[in-house]
Amino acid sequence: MKIRNLLLSMMLTTGLTAVHADSKTVQLKTAAATQSAGTRVVMLGTGHPGFDSKRAGQAILIVVDKQLYLFDSGPGYMKNFNSLSNLPWMPKDTLFSNDSLYGSINKLFLTHLDSDHTLGMDEFLLRPWVQGRSTQPVVYGPKGTKSLVDESLKSFKSDIDHRTLGSQPSNNTGYKAIVHEIDHEGVVYKDDKVTVSAFKVPHGSWPDGMAYGYRIQTPDKVIVLSGDTRYEERNFQFYKDADILVHEVLSDAGNQKLSPDWQKYMLEAHTTTKQLAKIANVIKPKKLVLNHAIFFGQPEQALVKEVTDDYKGTVILAEDNMIIE
Repeated sequence: MKIRNLLLSMMLTTGLTAVHADSKTVQLKTAAATQSAGTRVVMLGTGHPGFDSKRAGQAILIVVDKQLYLFDSGPGYMKNFNSLSNLPWMPKDTLFSNDSLYGSINKLFLTHLDSDHTLGMDEFLLRPWVQGRSTQPVVYGPKGTKSLVDESLKSFKSDIDHRTLGSQPSNNTGYKAIVHEIDHEGVVYKDDKVTVSAFKVPHGSWPDGMAYGYRIQTPDKVIVLSGDTRYEERNFQFYKDADILVHEVLSDAGNQKLSPDWQKYMLEAHTTTKQLAKIANVIKPKKLVLNHAIFFGQPEQALVKEVTDDYKGTVILAEDNMIIE
């Protein structure tokens, strides 16, 4: 009887231990899921057309439940993907799989075709493919985007032939982008995670419909990317209710030191710090992110102060690899 009771006691103890272990496992899985869920904005490249050793060309990554949405493809941004390796909310950092970090870099939206926003197109098309992406990437952008993609691939024909016709394991699909040229405002892309809407913005001498901003609706956030644009009250309707407004900015003090012809050009193409403060006071975004900052010799904090002197909300100066939640 004692032996039977001892065995029963051991069985009950083991069962309780198993239940406790399962409960801890569920808790850990729930915590991991919480870490992975939600929307994050990663500033992969925050530079302008000039040289800046700290900033790659324009590239903004929006991550929603491990799905990647890339906006602009400036020079040198792709090296910054390495900083995201092994984060719990990113795809796994393994090679030769479409479920990996590299396979997931497959959706690109261009604001316009200025070179500081597009010089990384060949990187977007080819580097993830070399690492095993076999799904066809998709590219959205204004008229001329298809020509940009086609000519990029032509310029790297020798590399593509070397990899596809030689001994290297490869595929014939992962670099062949499907291009959608945007010719209207409104929804341009939608899946079960996000809705991406494009809106026209005025940027220098680009014709109407050749420069866009984007409004991205995710399950938990509204993110607005201004693209390159001058101050325009028409834009306000698209900025409304933004949780995160990522807006280009030009130092007002720096611009005033330029020659009159350059000042005129800059005001036709870009938004000054004083103008951006005015926008923010109307829109009142939860977070205002200063991007594509053109300093013209002004220190970083001086540019920020030009905004915060007139706007008292949350202001963030974008830096490469910055993660905004």
